[in-house]
Amino acid sequence: MKPARPSVYEKRLEAILDKYRDKEPRAGAEREHLLRLWREFVYPMRWRLLLALCCALLTNLQPYVWPYMSKIVVDSILCVQHPEQVMANLAQHEQWIIILFVVNCSIHITVVLASWQYNYNITLVGQRVVFELRKALHNKLTALPLSFFDRTQTGRLLSVVLDDVSTIQASVGGVAVNFCNNVILMLIGTVLLCRMNWHLALLVFAAIPFYVINFRYYRPRIRDGNIAARRANTALYNTVEERVTAVRTLKVFGRERAEVRSFTESANNLARLTVHILRLTSYQSLIAGAVSVAATGAILYLSAQDVLHGTMTLGTMMMFYAYSAFIFNPAVAISDQLGMEMPRISVVLRRIFDLLEADPEPIDPPDALAITDAQGEIALEDVTFTYPGDEAPTLHNVTVRIPAGKQVAVMGPSGAGKSTLLYLLMRFYDPEQGVVRLDGHDLREIQLRKLRDRITLVMQEPVIFSGTVAENIRYGRLDAGDDEVRRAARDADLHEFIMSLPDSYETVVGERGMSLSGGQRQRLALAASLLSRPSVLLLDDTTSALDAATEARVRATLNRLMQGRTCFVVTHRISTAMASDLVIVLEGGRLTQFGQPGELLAQDGLFRRVYEQQNRESADMAGSADVSSARA
Repeated sequence: MKPARPSVYEKRLEAILDKYRDKEPRAGAEREHLLRLWREFVYPMRWRLLLALCCALLTNLQPYVWPYMSKIVVDSILCVQHPEQVMANLAQHEQWIIILFVVNCSIHITVVLASWQYNYNITLVGQRVVFELRKALHNKLTALPLSFFDRTQTGRLLSVVLDDVSTIQASVGGVAVNFCNNVILMLIGTVLLCRMNWHLALLVFAAIPFYVINFRYYRPRIRDGNIAARRANTALYNTVEERVTAVRTLKVFGRERAEVRSFTESANNLARLTVHILRLTSYQSLIAGAVSVAATGAILYLSAQDVLHGTMTLGTMMMFYAYSAFIFNPAVAISDQLGMEMPRISVVLRRIFDLLEADPEPIDPPDALAITDAQGEIALEDVTFTYPGDEAPTLHNVTVRIPAGKQVAVMGPSGAGKSTLLYLLMRFYDPEQGVVRLDGHDLREIQLRKLRDRITLVMQEPVIFSGTVAENIRYGRLDAGDDEVRRAARDADLHEFIMSLPDSYETVVGERGMSLSGGQRQRLALAASLLSRPSVLLLDDTTSALDAATEARVRATLNRLMQGRTCFVVTHRISTAMASDLVIVLEGGRLTQFGQPGELLAQDGLFRRVYEQQNRESADMAGSADVSSARA
């Protein structure tokens, strides 16, 4: 008989699993991560967890109490074998009934109180663990170097910090307590069954191998499904984050329908994997339940035979059957936890600890310099740098020295390494060869935080946070007063615009500053940088979105404020370069020209070609304007 061909659904599911399958399994990682979770995040709450365990035991031990009370009622009070004794000992029986009623009420009250304490403490433990995990992840993200974010998708980070940690919140306390609780219940039940009838108790032990086989068969499949589902969830986060961020581009090219199809595919992959995991876990639970039903059925049959032969009382049979059923409930629960919950938790923990174990920014050496001020002399000595994953270096053997207090223009074609030069000065990256110095000190010898207090970068695409205008300006110096904030805004030629807003400095700007124009966002970022009064100011083409008049005013302000301080300006405008003290020209990652603007004009090179081209364009535009005026 030929094997059945896989259906289209099965082929599609296998393709999705293969797409997101774990290609680099790590032996022993699961145990290592569980131990680290316990040691660093759960152990400080151990007493709360122990209290929750005790309350859970009080709540879950009640199934062992009711069968015993039923045995007393059947065998000692009702006296089913000798009904005539009931009337003879009626007063004694009524006394027993009152006692059992009081005991029953006391047990119910105890269970209610224990359940409340359990829910409170397990929730508290879960929330505390989640808080500590999210704090650790946030601290780690802020300490990671830019190279990490260059190779990591934003959606993956959001998925880990939000979804994965929430999974831990829902599982860590409950799984740990319930697992211990179920193990204890199984041990108690095993002892009671063996004391009552060890022959019948062997049936319970005979069912254990079937649980083990069921667990070992389904657990790896469920784990693979969970890994694929978490990665599919990350892909969905990436799809949403990228499309929301680029919504203007999406609409410009009319890609709405195509993006709907892309999102539908990502969401469908996640849905298929979720259903696949649910089907596997259902099969595992079904088999575990079938094993328990078969075993308890056999116990019921054999114990009933003992009652008929007079070797066991009816009350004892009822109690033995109830205990055997209760002992299988923890067994099924343990099978579900080990087969379903633990694979899901292990996958989530791996993603969380992979992020927590990522290499942070370079740690300051013990003798690092804690500079409080700097003159601003910058030197690059034979600097070579290659971005991770690139083959060719972005900067190659760059050597240049900038005296303190100079205005430096950095020019060159796209991809020449202009922004990379600024990133090395900020020590976002360290050169793979050569040295970058500030006032003669290797940047690696200066405390990183102190270094960035003295060097400030205004990026080409500034990030504006949701909040007020004043909060955004004050972002670099939270202790700055209102007068200092206003002075920084005036220096960036932004004060008049801010005063025209409905609530002036308390006006709330939209997410990422979308309510502001490109030039306004750049001036706002510039104001935040000027507020810190840096020794070295780095401007990564920040005046590109400004009109000529505003740029001239901002340049005049910078010339005044940066007097005696060093300023690097990445620019494509020859007018900005001509107003600078020095010009650096980069081509293909190499320093091809360096000197004063007048000196570079006398040389045959990129600087003179750009100068001539922009002058020609200006002359052509002026001629066109004259012709238009004449026609008018």
